[in-house]
Amino acid sequence: MEDRHKTVFHYTSLDGLLGITESASIWCTNILYLNDASEFNYAKALLSNEIVSFCEANPDFKKESSWGYYFFESLENNINKLLPSEHYSSYVCSFSEEGDLLSQWRGYRKNSTGYSLGFKLSTLQDWVSRAGFAIKPCIYDQKEQTDAIADLLRKASDRFVCEVGREGENWDSKSKHIAADILIDFIQLAPFLKHPKFEEEREWRIVANLKTDYVKSQIKFRPGSTMIVPYIEIPLPIEAGSLVIDQVFIGPTIDSELSRASVELLLKSRNVTCSRVQYSTIPFRAV
Repeated sequence: MEDRHKTVFHYTSLDGLLGITESASIWCTNILYLNDASEFNYAKALLSNEIVSFCEANPDFKKESSWGYYFFESLENNINKLLPSEHYSSYVCSFSEEGDLLSQWRGYRKNSTGYSLGFKLSTLQDWVSRAGFAIKPCIYDQKEQTDAIADLLRKASDRFVCEVGREGENWDSKSKHIAADILIDFIQLAPFLKHPKFEEEREWRIVANLKTDYVKSQIKFRPGSTMIVPYIEIPLPIEAGSLVIDQVFIGPTIDSELSRASVELLLKSRNVTCSRVQYSTIPFRAV
């Protein structure tokens, strides 16, 4: 219950601020197209390591000639080859418990000033749930991460033994069905597994896991730096016809007062309810 009283912040660019306040929505990007491509690779590496450990500890899956060994080998190969799918995709939007963080501002300094938009977590949770999605904190502790993946593997092994057995009866169809279900479970978990070095961000994420029909009706595209990026829009909290933002931080900039005045004017002109606009306490030269 204590978490619901938090304010969480979404860092964005000048273009992002203009777009969010105009549309009263926020973009969730396909996880395979995030700016830091290593994020999903980190989760895949954890899974690969845990598969090795699991097979070593379980005789039915250790022997290279066993059906269980082939099953986990096939599962790992499918995840390593994972590409955008028309059947199931995961879309992500990031927030932080820290609204004035140097490491985040550095990501926006090259082109323009950055902004962080603060939302009451309780309100955000309610609105996101209406769209059928969830917002949850990321996991940075490696033991928690490996425990979560180990749970998936135990679930997979239990189903394999029950439905396929040691003799590999109907191996192809049954194992593919089990692997597909576990793959979906992993795609749902992976966005919340973050490398411990990013723990200062104290990140929360909206994760929208979409099946084919919903993706086809909602998916949009925007230009990335090197390719087309798929995304979806999630509506933000509206009260009495106004977008509600709890507070706004303006990133380090040369003229903080003038920047704040322009942001306040923008919010008023677009009928955005915001209790506080403030500028970063981090010196401009530090960014």
